[in-house]
Amino acid sequence: MSRAARVVGCLLLLGCRSALPLLPLPADDGRPQAYLAAWSESARERESLRGFARLSVAGDHVELRGKQLLIVERPSRLRVEILGFLNQTVAVLVTDGATYELFRAEDRTVERGAVHPNLLWEVAGLDLTPEDTVALLLGAPHLGGSLRVVRALAAGEEEIRVELADGDGVVRRRIGFDGEGRLRLLEQIDVRGALSWSARFDDYESIQGVPVAHAIRIDMATGRTHAELSLRDVELNPELPPEIFRLQLPGSSDRTQQEGG
Repeated sequence: MSRAARVVGCLLLLGCRSALPLLPLPADDGRPQAYLAAWSESARERESLRGFARLSVAGDHVELRGKQLLIVERPSRLRVEILGFLNQTVAVLVTDGATYELFRAEDRTVERGAVHPNLLWEVAGLDLTPEDTVALLLGAPHLGGSLRVVRALAAGEEEIRVELADGDGVVRRRIGFDGEGRLRLLEQIDVRGALSWSARFDDYESIQGVPVAHAIRIDMATGRTHAELSLRDVELNPELPPEIFRLQLPGSSDRTQQEGG
């Protein structure tokens, strides 16, 4: 199947999900607030994660797939080791939230600079900030104190969706929960009301009593990009030394980027 056909299929699939009947819930239905409260409590228990992942990304300007070792820590610390056929390290991206380092094994070069909005787009074709990426992997995005619930809807028989708006009344987040209160849908909307990205969470497994999604699918408006992430051997809240989010690679050449990419 061609890349274009896969992307169209993903968009059609997303459209089918969006076509589920959305019916307003009665004002006295306590599930939306209960699910939000339980989810927020669970999110506070998720500080870090380590595991292996298979990632595939397809869009207008990118097509890639591969294995990775992922290590993340809130709010925006990230280590991604891209692994080759025999699990050899092909590239490493680390960020402490303020600066990043990118190592490419092919020519043993290191690129360094300030974290900028296009960092993950340039490296992996993902229009997400490191903070968004960490939050999605943990299933624990920060909602922001200025957002408030403006509407609760039933999406079919198995999902409840909650819309949160900013101070100007613009809906900025949509959150979907299943009948067990687990996160199933998260959508980010920009200040114009346009969808920036939509994420679906599946294949939940309990880790230390906390339900963690092991399959995450993300559709991004930029480049009509679709990404699928499958996790395994996940550790929740491992102790991570600060130096894990820095490179220590002897014998590499250094290239420093100006701020902003």
